[in-house]
Amino acid sequence: MATTFKTITKAALLEALEDLDDNDSIAVASDYGDRCHTQQLHRLKGNIEEVKVRESAYSDSGFAVADEDGGELDDNEEPLTVYLLS
Repeated sequence: MATTFKTITKAALLEALEDLDDNDSIAVASDYGDRCHTQQLHRLKGNIEEVKVRESAYSDSGFAVADEDGGELDDNEEPLTVYLLS
């Protein structure tokens, strides 16, 4: 991948969460893309799955989840495997 996909490791995530109470709610936010940079909240259902990530000009982040069959990947593109929380 020409562009670096930035994420955190499992260890870093656990360290960031270790001081929270077991019943605290967790959510993820991203910039909505408007001129006020409104933070858009994303619910987490607790699903974890392994996915392939590829570069994408259609995504604001520059990355997207690749098709399961890899059909959206270029022949010379090596996908990155990540664990997706949803």
